[in-house]
Amino acid sequence: MPGANRLNIDVLGISFTVRADEDETYLKRILWYFKHKVEETKRRVRIADPMKISILTSFYIIDELLREKKWYGKNSILPEESDEMERIALKLIAKMDEVIGTLD
Repeated sequence: MPGANRLNIDVLGISFTVRADEDETYLKRILWYFKHKVEETKRRVRIADPMKISILTSFYIIDELLREKKWYGKNSILPEESDEMERIALKLIAKMDEVIGTLD
């Protein structure tokens, strides 16, 4: 069943639930990693705006991903990978806009 697993996300004062096909343990690992990176970002910069912290954290994570790919010999992003990354980023931004809109 598509989207069978649910994950409650509570990061930077924003709470919402996502549904995904992935294993619950895997989803929790992703959330833990993101929260860890958010805290790391907050220690690095003096920004209080949750949206800016989220975007900057995402930027750092993508930097890590690209450095790892380069390390393992995948020097450039293939066009379809770039399209997929853009699609995911736009989906996340839309979801964040939706959630933030409900907080106003």
